[in-house]
This record gives sequence, C-alpha cells and structure tokens, in this order.
Amino acid sequence: MSTIQKTNTARNNARMLASYLLSFSLFAVAGAIVYFTYEVSVISKYIPSVLSQVDATTEKIIPIVDEVAVITALVPSILKEIEATRKMIPPILAEVEKTRKMIPPILKQVEQTRNQIPAVLKESKALRGDLPKILRSADKASAAVADVSKQVEATRPLVVDVLQEVEKTRESIPPMMDRADVLIDKAREAGKEASQGAVSGIFSGIIRAPFSLLADAGRGISGLSEKEAKNLSKRDFELVEQAALQLLNNGSVDDQRSWKNTESEHRGDLFLTDIYNDGEYAEIECRMLMFKLYKKDVLKNESDRSFCKTDEGTWDFDEE
Repeated sequence: MSTIQKTNTARNNARMLASYLLSFSLFAVAGAIVYFTYEVSVISKYIPSVLSQVDATTEKIIPIVDEVAVITALVPSILKEIEATRKMIPPILAEVEKTRKMIPPILKQVEQTRNQIPAVLKESKALRGDLPKILRSADKASAAVADVSKQVEATRPLVVDVLQEVEKTRESIPPMMDRADVLIDKAREAGKEASQGAVSGIFSGIIRAPFSLLADAGRGISGLSEKEAKNLSKRDFELVEQAALQLLNNGSVDDQRSWKNTESEHRGDLFLTDIYNDGEYAEIECRMLMFKLYKKDVLKNESDRSFCKTDEGTWDFDEE
C-alpha cells in the first residue's frame, strides 16, 4: 500500500471518529438540557415560598434599617456625653482621694468616741440612780406650780384693771415729756430774759418778738387771720408750742410732730422741711417748718414759716 493510500485511510478514520464524538456530544447536550429542564421544573415549585420568605425578610429588615438610622443619628451626642463624662472622671477621682485621706481621722475620732462610751455609760448609770430624787423634786415643783397657778388665777381679775391703769399712764407720758421739754427750755432761757426785754405771748421766753399778743402769735405761726386765731384755745397754742420747739431744738429734716386737743377738736401736723444758714449771716442757723391745722379732720390752714436762732439761743420768727 502506498503512502497516499495510508494517508487517505487515516483521514477517513479521523473523520469517522470526529463524527462519532460529535454525535456523542450532541447526545450529552440533549441529556443535559433534559436534566436542566427537569431541575428547573422542580425548583420552580419552591420559587413562590422563597419569594414570600424574601418579602417577609424585607419587611423585617426595613424597621431594623430605620432603627439603625436613629441609632446612627444618636451616636454623635452619645460620643459627646461620653467625652463629657470622661472629663468629669479626674475631679471625681481627686474628690475620692480627698475623701480617702479623711477616713483615717474619722476612724480616729470614732475610736476616741468609742473609748468615751464606758464613762458615758457610767455617768448614765449614776444619773439613773439619782432619777428617783429628781422625780420627787419634780413632784414638789409641780405642787408649787399648782399653788402659783391658783395665786395667778386669783390675781387674773385684777390684770384688766392694771392694764387699763397702765394704758392711761402711757397716754399721759408723751404730753408730760413734751411739757417737761418746754419747761427745761424755759428754765434755760429764764436767766436771759432781763437782757432780752419784755417777751410775751404763747412763745414767751422761747420765741422772742414780734410775737406779743396771743392772736398775733397764732396768725404769725399758722398763717391765720386774727379772727381765725381767736378760734384756737390757749391749750391749742400750748400744744403747737411744744411740737414746734421739739423740731426747732432737736429735729432733723423730714421729722414730724403732731398735736391734738380733744376738747377743741383741733389738731395739727408740723414738719421740719429744711435746715439752712441765713444768706446774709452764714453763721446763723435757720429752720423751715410747715404747719397744717385741722378742725374735725378737715384741713383749715397750711403754711410754711422760717425761724432763725439768735445769739442768745432763742428762735426768732422770720416775717419774710
């Protein structure tokens, strides 16, 4: 057999083998497709349940995702709080250290107190032995208190009378004190009257001329006419005198003095409104008084009057 024939025979054999292999491959592919189709049909039965499980899982995941978002938003504030807490730790530790150092003295004090307990118990026992005597003394004191209570009860009806008498005495004290001030001032100036000339009227020996008549004095001080001044009683002018002297001799700016005469139904208020020096003579002290006169609580007159102190220590009315 020639070489060409051998070659053709090999080629034919190779083609036949390739044809067999192609047929087998096609058969294998067909089998695979048939198996895959079968498997797909089996798997397709489980797809609805898988999809439902996926939907259920999705529904559960969404709230979790939202919760994670909320937690994520809170993380910065939590970190800040942690940082602030971390900064507080050193002072707390320092305070704990101070407290720890205080414990030994406290324990020492407790030990000293514990050592004193036996003496306290001994003293308490001694006091317990004295208790019957104390109780007997208390009984005697109670009996004495009962006797005193009886005496107090007996004197109680007299308290009302005593209080009424005290009230009357209290009401009489201010007029008596005012009158005493007037008498003291008059006594102080009595030695100077000879050189001062005749001094008369309601302010005799205290406020010098131009007050020479009762009516003139009332009109000059209170700004009343002669007719109006005659409506005031001698006691009214005495009370005005007392109140004015208190303010002139001892008063401060904005001080007030009041007087009241229940018999004439007149009353008045005096105010010290200013303390100043005379413009022409700086060494002269002057005081401004405001007078208010009432009749049955109805304001009848209101006026301002200036008084300047003389070299002799008396007060002159400034007619200006």
